[in-house]
Amino acid sequence: MGRMAFTVLLLAALALAQSPLEKLKLALDRLRGPAHEGIYLLQVERPGSVRTYRLKVYTDGRRAHLRVLEPRSEAGQAFLSLGEDLYLYDPRLGRTLRLPPTGRGERFLGSDLTYQDLVGRDLEELFQVAEVQGVLVLSPKPGAPTPYGKVEVYLKEGLIERILFYDQRNQAVRELGLSAYQRLDGAYLPREMALRDLQRPGYRTFLRILEVQVGPVPEGCFNPLYLERGC
Repeated sequence: MGRMAFTVLLLAALALAQSPLEKLKLALDRLRGPAHEGIYLLQVERPGSVRTYRLKVYTDGRRAHLRVLEPRSEAGQAFLSLGEDLYLYDPRLGRTLRLPPTGRGERFLGSDLTYQDLVGRDLEELFQVAEVQGVLVLSPKPGAPTPYGKVEVYLKEGLIERILFYDQRNQAVRELGLSAYQRLDGAYLPREMALRDLQRPGYRTFLRILEVQVGPVPEGCFNPLYLERGC
């Protein structure tokens, strides 16, 4: 009992010793999970309609290759995120295109996710971080290219449970909830995500991981030349 109490106190002391930025970086690293292949279900809800996609995903935590499996009408579309570089393959055009920086705010498959959400390092790079009553409060750095005036990150035991995005008028506009974390190969992976547009009732996007296989991903999956034929 005494040893357990000492361990709890030690973990609490380590958490207190971390700066708000260190807490954010650690939580985001955990969010990305281990290198894996998986089948993801993307469900886009709009008032009066629901559209569902099945995606094949390859990621090493820094880079990601996503391929649409269903619906059949959109199968074969593929997306590759290499840090700041994002490539798209459209089978109807038979071409791979590199997305310009101005296009990163466009929506991914018509969902509430943007391509910038998929690239995913903005919270660390564009914001300065403070902690207020256990919540990480992010404010844009001077001149940072972001539409948000503030972001709040809610943690539970070091894992992100909720992210709340505010516009420049301090109104909440988007809410991302993360749940069903699973520990895999020493890392954590949230198997369920829900993104709500707080300005438009009924606009929601859900992402669920149906299958996951942890392990190294072939390097070819991160080569734009493989977007057309797969890896």
